[in-house]
Amino acid sequence: MIDVHVHLRDFEESYKETIESGTKAAIHGGVTTVFDMPNTKPPIMDERTLKMREYIFRKKSYADYALGFLIAGNEPSKNADFYKIFMGASTGGIYSRNFKEDYSKAPGIVSVHAEDYELIRRYPNRPPIVEIRAIEKALSASKEVKKKLHICHVSTKEGIELILKDKLEWVSFEVTPHHLFLTKKDFEKNKLLKVYPPLRDEEHRRYLWEKLKHVPIIASDHAPHTIEDKEAGAAGLPELETELHLLLDAVNKGLLTLKDVVEKTSLNPARIFGLKNKGFEEGKDADLIIVDMKKEWVVKPENFYTKAGWSPYEGWKIRGKVIMTILRGEVVMENDEIIGKPRGERVVREGQA
Repeated sequence: MIDVHVHLRDFEESYKETIESGTKAAIHGGVTTVFDMPNTKPPIMDERTLKMREYIFRKKSYADYALGFLIAGNEPSKNADFYKIFMGASTGGIYSRNFKEDYSKAPGIVSVHAEDYELIRRYPNRPPIVEIRAIEKALSASKEVKKKLHICHVSTKEGIELILKDKLEWVSFEVTPHHLFLTKKDFEKNKLLKVYPPLRDEEHRRYLWEKLKHVPIIASDHAPHTIEDKEAGAAGLPELETELHLLLDAVNKGLLTLKDVVEKTSLNPARIFGLKNKGFEEGKDADLIIVDMKKEWVVKPENFYTKAGWSPYEGWKIRGKVIMTILRGEVVMENDEIIGKPRGERVVREGQA
């Protein structure tokens, strides 16, 4: 399983998550490759910080990884695996003032957080128009630039409609588990569920399911914070250890198929992001997960490896469990136990040796 949207914190925010704890959480949840988001503290916006990040991954990562680079007016490194642009402030507060210019100079595929910074100032609760306007701008720029663009965590009916209407072959997008399984009503009951983009009304959630066959990627947007930080208003949810399990439960309920899960969490991410060594063809890495579709269990954060210490789905009864994770032919997790030392490797992109 390839998760193209993961915040692993570390650096000055190691108390929230580290590369070690986060990648343990990943393989515990059946995720064998993580895409590391660069809005860290300090942010990954220069060559030195990128190299520092890679050094930690080499030493501490239990999963394979792709390294991201943040663009917001700075010159991008050519040594990253993907590039991230925020159209509006999120965790870290850094965003692009000129999306088209930053997108144009990216050396590779761009993952964009589509929330319009001007509208965020006017509407701090980030209603649907904040996302919709940003997606409009991103698609408009993409029609001129014509470079690979991946739109993160689309949460609105209108956002999905805009992307599907344009049918730009170089544009992809993702939806998240929390926008598929939670709504604004859940947030009203539990303020820890604050996230950007925010949880939406049932109409939007239902529409994501209706159009799921057209959604190329499901990604977690794993964004851990301590409970204390959440109570103080931090936005983001821990998802790595529940993401796949929620989808397996949905398969058992007939909402999608195992083939859908494989396509949206493995095959499509490898193809869209140009991962040369990932997939199910002969010669690709033997990254496999074994699941028990009949096993029933209850979500208990104390059994997780993430440092977050809580889960949006605490107490949920799930049917379907990852019982073994295999990374490049080696068993790295079995029956909730991490096996062996860190052995994660950096992904190989198309065009690399």
